[in-house]
This record gives sequence, C-alpha cells and structure tokens, in this order.
Amino acid sequence: MKFTSLNMIVSAVAMAGIATAAVVAIANDPNGGPCAKPGNYECGHRAGYNHGNSFMFYCTASATVDVLQLCSCLQCCSVTYTNGGYYVCT
Repeated sequence: MKFTSLNMIVSAVAMAGIATAAVVAIANDPNGGPCAKPGNYECGHRAGYNHGNSFMFYCTASATVDVLQLCSCLQCCSVTYTNGGYYVCT
C-alpha cells in the first residue's frame, strides 16, 4: 500500500512538471503578440522561446507578431530595407 501511494505521488509531481513546462512554452510564444511596425519584417528575441535564440517575424497589418523563421543563434537575424527589403535568419 505504501509503495502505491509513493508511486502515485511521484506520478502526480511529474505530470505537474510537464504541465508547467507546457504553460511556460505557450506563454513565451510571441505569435499573436503585439509589435510596433505593421507591414515590416523584424527580428525578435524572447527568453524561453527558440532556446533563447533570435527569430524573424512579420508585423501584420493588425500589429501582431507572425513568426516566420527561427534563427540558430542570438545575433543571427538581420533586416535591411533596400528595394523591397532584405532579411536573413541563419
């Protein structure tokens, strides 16, 4: 009986940890969040999202973030506007 009770407690704690991690991941997802420059491509960074690396996003007409690409490092995103725009995310 004691073994079963301990097993149930360990299982409950493990499930709570998984649920907490899922909530944190959702809370850090920038998609649908606000952005400042509608109609523009931008680089972003948010702790807990994309392993702390940068990401490329488009700021929609309604000023919300639409993540387009995940970058492989913190400084791997750049946006330059010349003749229609240029953006890179590595």
